[in-house]
Amino acid sequence: MTSVRHGVRAILFDGDDIVLFRRVRPEREPYWVTPGGGVEPADATLEAALRRELDEELGATAGPALHVFTLAEPGRLSSVFACRLVSLDLSRRSGPEFLEPDIGLHQVRRVRPEEVRALNMVPAELGEFIAANAATLPALLDAATYAPGRYRPVVDVHLMLIDGGVLTDGGMLTDGGKVLLGRRRGTGYADGEWQIMPSGHLEEGESVVDAAVREAREELGVEVDGCEVVHVMHHRNAGGTARIGMFLVARTITGTPVNAEPHKCAELGWFPLDRLPERTVPYARAGVEAVRRALTVPLACGSPVFSLHGWDVPGSADLAAEAVRAGFEEVTVCLAGWLDGAVLVHSDDETDRLPATVVGPGEAVEAALTRLAPVREVTFAGADDYVSPRGRTGRRLAFSARLTEAPEGMVPLPAGSLGRLPYSEGVFVRASSGLLCGLPGR
Repeated sequence: MTSVRHGVRAILFDGDDIVLFRRVRPEREPYWVTPGGGVEPADATLEAALRRELDEELGATAGPALHVFTLAEPGRLSSVFACRLVSLDLSRRSGPEFLEPDIGLHQVRRVRPEEVRALNMVPAELGEFIAANAATLPALLDAATYAPGRYRPVVDVHLMLIDGGVLTDGGMLTDGGKVLLGRRRGTGYADGEWQIMPSGHLEEGESVVDAAVREAREELGVEVDGCEVVHVMHHRNAGGTARIGMFLVARTITGTPVNAEPHKCAELGWFPLDRLPERTVPYARAGVEAVRRALTVPLACGSPVFSLHGWDVPGSADLAAEAVRAGFEEVTVCLAGWLDGAVLVHSDDETDRLPATVVGPGEAVEAALTRLAPVREVTFAGADDYVSPRGRTGRRLAFSARLTEAPEGMVPLPAGSLGRLPYSEGVFVRASSGLLCGLPGR
């Protein structure tokens, strides 16, 4: 019986383009291939094999990967994944194919998916799949991995159960009161911190009020009635995504709240509205304070109060704390450093890249940044998430700064140019240029 070799391939998006290798070998017509290779015994999963290959061939990290195609060839079965490039560093690649000059060149090229059909693609079936799905793949990848695009916010529903105060017919709270909170555990986000109970996400096909009733039943085993929205908040996590928070109160509660989901909540507790525990999720703390004010100050025309939270430029300490709260296993910082109106990059024959480094255990973000360049003041320029070649979830924090000299090994891009930076790093440069230099878009 003939054994079948297993492989992985990456349809690696960099903005609207995909990253391919143009293979130039002696006595053969140039041809094109996607990054990828064979699955090795040490690879725990197909995705682990994919990320190892991306690291070996491109020194690349990518965001979430989506299995989109299985390619059957004689004696070989390849799983094809779509993913988005986060960073690329050719100086880091270590695949054996790059250490043997006699096997030809691997030229890194960026190509529009719809143009792949005109290339000498190997295998041809994969090229046809990419070209035929040129419009579908980016949308499918964005929908599956929550990549930026048309704004599709998560809607959070927080029902504040208040004990000890008096809620009047006019919607006013008198005589103080305590709010019910739960300490999170096993959720992967903010475990060990206190959150409003009950809270949850609005599901398709239900109203905000229906969601509050459902969450009260599921999380606390109580029935509520007369739920009213008293505050709406547009919140953004530091370095993360934005969401809409609906904060409600109930006029009647039937039953005694119990911890009905102990796998998600370590304990319940009642706390004064103006004296919450120190380790309260910042978003929840801001919501409780907003509701406390809404219930003690008459509302104009009876409309809900609205607020923004987290939209100021975050500091490095807040960014690092949110990355920990969100459960990322590592944090990377990169720097768009500006000197005389140009951004400084590491450059090689085929690509450019912003300097970056992983923040060490217990290390401050500022300390990591000083390893990249001598900086005093930095400004947050954006963030994105990735999975490392070893399978560790990470968040990359980008900062901009003015420099007085070029660090060793770095060169300026031509004025007004983004060079050959990965698309995601170009986004950081455009953001930082708006803050510092006024560079036009790519």
